[in-house]
Amino acid sequence: MSAMFGIEPEFEEGPRSSRRLRRLKRRLRQRPDGELNIVSMIDVFAVLVFFLLVGSSISASKLHALKLSLPSVSPSPVVSETPTLDLAVSLFENYLEITNSDGVEKKLPKRDSGYDTAGLAQALIDIKSTHPSETTLTLFIAEDIAYADIVAVMDSSREYPVGTFGVDGSTALFPVISMGDAAPGSASAESGVLP
Repeated sequence: MSAMFGIEPEFEEGPRSSRRLRRLKRRLRQRPDGELNIVSMIDVFAVLVFFLLVGSSISASKLHALKLSLPSVSPSPVVSETPTLDLAVSLFENYLEITNSDGVEKKLPKRDSGYDTAGLAQALIDIKSTHPSETTLTLFIAEDIAYADIVAVMDSSREYPVGTFGVDGSTALFPVISMGDAAPGSASAESGVLP
């Protein structure tokens, strides 16, 4: 009855019983109550979840990242002695257009299967043969162009088709690609008619 109310029974203390009693009391004090302290475990899991979320977002962004080189702001314009090619590929709804500093180089109509990436690659190979040191290309994209089409055009602009190589034996066509919005004012772009 006394154990039920938390009252310790009183024993007659002798030399042996008092030692045994002290040992028993010590064991009772050291014995856990049966409750689990999970505060520290929750702290560890919270930190672990944070690092897992950050790590997965970084690895996911690396998997889906396109390598682009954005134009840099320079304090003064750099004047070069050699004329630049200013090669650009513009994606419109019904065709794609290759232009350079001289004007329109080529227009390729869009097929039912998508943009003519093989024709684009061949046109860029011809340009690369006349300008082997050129590595930059600007990609202008009209509104409502599918992401898959943009990636396909970038892939065929970046490297030679599989199994072909450039004059110097490399596989890179125009690896440095910048992106921008296509000019909406083009009459041929709005009507979808190729001139």
